[in-house]
Amino acid sequence: MEPKVHSTMHPVRPGELPGVRGQLRRVGADLTAGRNCLWLVTDALVESGLADELYREALFGHPVRVDVPAPPSAPTPGAEADGEAEQEEDDWWADTDELPYLDLPDDGFDLDLGWAFDGRRPRVPAPRKETTGLRDDPHSLLARLGKELSVDPDEAIATLLAPGGGRRPVIGIRAWAETEDLRTGTGTGTAVDAGTARTRTRTAPRGAAVERLFRLLAAGVKDSGLPPGERPRLLVVARLRDLPESLPDELRHGLGDTTVHWWWGALGRLDTATAIASILDRGSDTSGRDHDPLAERIRRAVRSETVVEVCGPDLELARLLALEWDGAQHTLGTTLGRCLARLSDPFPADCPPLRRIGALLRPGAELRPAWAKGAVVSWEGRLRVHVGVWHPATPEDGPAPVPDGDIRARLTALVSQAQQRVLSPWIEEARQRLAVRALAHLNRPVATLVADYADRPPAYLRNDPERAFLELQVGELLRAHVSGALALPPRDAGLLRLLVTTRNVLAHRSVLYDRTLDELCAELSQADLRAS
Repeated sequence: MEPKVHSTMHPVRPGELPGVRGQLRRVGADLTAGRNCLWLVTDALVESGLADELYREALFGHPVRVDVPAPPSAPTPGAEADGEAEQEEDDWWADTDELPYLDLPDDGFDLDLGWAFDGRRPRVPAPRKETTGLRDDPHSLLARLGKELSVDPDEAIATLLAPGGGRRPVIGIRAWAETEDLRTGTGTGTAVDAGTARTRTRTAPRGAAVERLFRLLAAGVKDSGLPPGERPRLLVVARLRDLPESLPDELRHGLGDTTVHWWWGALGRLDTATAIASILDRGSDTSGRDHDPLAERIRRAVRSETVVEVCGPDLELARLLALEWDGAQHTLGTTLGRCLARLSDPFPADCPPLRRIGALLRPGAELRPAWAKGAVVSWEGRLRVHVGVWHPATPEDGPAPVPDGDIRARLTALVSQAQQRVLSPWIEEARQRLAVRALAHLNRPVATLVADYADRPPAYLRNDPERAFLELQVGELLRAHVSGALALPPRDAGLLRLLVTTRNVLAHRSVLYDRTLDELCAELSQADLRAS
């Protein structure tokens, strides 16, 4: 089975996408105004490396900045367990209050206190250890910040707020890189197991160091009285699981004059279409002898919009589908399943039900876990479940599952919406041109024809029958032609029938067959040539 990997193809830099630029501008404006920024992103953005690119774009747009480096790599879960066991062995009896320390003279005599060690090496209780301080932890967040400022860790905040410090920096932190290392004591404390009287290490909540920095800086700014334009600011890019659960809402409600930005509704149709444009352009075939540029342009637009509608803001999935799908409707489901199987992480199947359609400024508390995993997104102002939640993945070497009726219906609705968005303007323009040409082929007075075949004639055109005729819809024009009140040439009549069929199919949220779509594209192209 092919391993699940992210495509390394990046036809468009993230910073070139309009939605990304918009969010970067908003983050930059808040930092310039003197506010801290917490930028919450999804797990997939961190895993793909896109979050790091966004972080760099946001931070390096400011001339005075501090890019806090990541700590040394944290040990693996197995190594953490080994470290804890080793610490327990070394500090086998850390509570020295249980036995007094006997300061006996070394006079060469053995003193028998009745303690038998059965041949084992006697162990002396470990000395009491003081709590690890900032100076003793070279890898703490404040230690690394102090190193960048060339000061001791406990002087970092004071240095940032010192009078006459000139322009204050933007301090950048990648929260996903902030790990608590059991061996250095970062973010840890100690507790005694009552059953064994042994010291056990407990780890503080993930992101505690970031939270502490927010609070320390907020308190320092408040005490110093610095105006917003002269304050140091924090730029923290994080996943939800990188921070204490309550921190984003505390910051939003006023802690430390911080704006919380969410990767929520950041990308729209234009972003996804821009990301796949070069892929579709490279796949265009212009070598055929019967090449029809306008028809191919319409087909390409339908294919692009279908990929955009199906994939939404998932740029990685959109690139894969644009590369693999040949544009035929009957192969879309299978190709989509294989593209989903190639993504690195499966989507959760337990996505909470969406109780509304409209998306707010940020995901609600009940949607945040699903948002973090990419299962729920804000797309063009509406809540949307990722296609990977309800469409099955299809491994390359496995049989394609037969989709049930609900899956087919949901995929059909998305494809139909894409076809409507592309074809409706073409249908309307072709209708207008047919109506203009039809004025020269009337078998009855235009006022009589409008009165007989217009279902809802515009009231404001009651005294202008020719303009009212130009407003007739394709179904009304076809009825007039079939009844003999209008005698269109055969090519125009064929196009009119095709327009009626297309509009009826799309009006019922169905999908045009490939043959019908090809015929419509060719006829629209020929109609343009006749109109000229």
